[in-house]
Amino acid sequence: MQAVQNVTGGIYSVTNRVYSYLHLKSVNAELLQRMAQLEMEVYAYRHRFADELSNSEPVNFLDIDSLAYVFIPAQVVMNSISRLDNYLMLNKGSNDGIQRNMGVISANGIVGVIDNTSAHFSTVASLLHTKYKPSGMIKNNDSFGPLVWDGKSVQYTYLTKISRHIVFEPGDTVVTSGHSAVFPKGIPIGTIVDEQKQKQQDDNYKSLRIRLFTDFSRLSDVFIVTNRFQKEQLELEKRTLESKLR
Repeated sequence: MQAVQNVTGGIYSVTNRVYSYLHLKSVNAELLQRMAQLEMEVYAYRHRFADELSNSEPVNFLDIDSLAYVFIPAQVVMNSISRLDNYLMLNKGSNDGIQRNMGVISANGIVGVIDNTSAHFSTVASLLHTKYKPSGMIKNNDSFGPLVWDGKSVQYTYLTKISRHIVFEPGDTVVTSGHSAVFPKGIPIGTIVDEQKQKQQDDNYKSLRIRLFTDFSRLSDVFIVTNRFQKEQLELEKRTLESKLR
């Protein structure tokens, strides 16, 4: 009888742990959804506050439906960090409205950009990818340039093409510049460590070493950044470039 009780107790124990695990997953999904909503609200406050400074008319600070960017929670199901060109795979795909060239961020900073999709999954070219060069900006002076990863440390990247006369301090924050249809302005990227010591190809510019906020070795939950006006922006940019060639 004691043996039966032990087995029964073990079954109940395992069952309770399974239920607890499933409950935690459900709670985690709800928390991620709430974080996505909070990200949208923070962006709404920034967006509307900027409008308020230049507009005497009253504005609705949480009119989220009018904003360009929406944040969709997703989970990382595969991640590489040891290659020259690293990718992640997410558990959201075209059936969830995910498309190529959408941005991806973590709770700490930017992660990368959607490179490809299937019905239920998508791949992301991360910041640890030598061919992916998003635009970064020094927060306190708005100086911007492309971010370039050198294929070495997963903790650092480089902010390049910064004018030689620009003054910076170690610890200054680098954020997204907003000069593309992928990310809004102001998403955290990292902090300036120092200036790259190697000789530059052009002495008018310098490169700064940036310690990334996102820990790519521990990525689990992310947010996909959807720009509702991305298609319109890209089409206008394309037409503008084509018109310059004529």
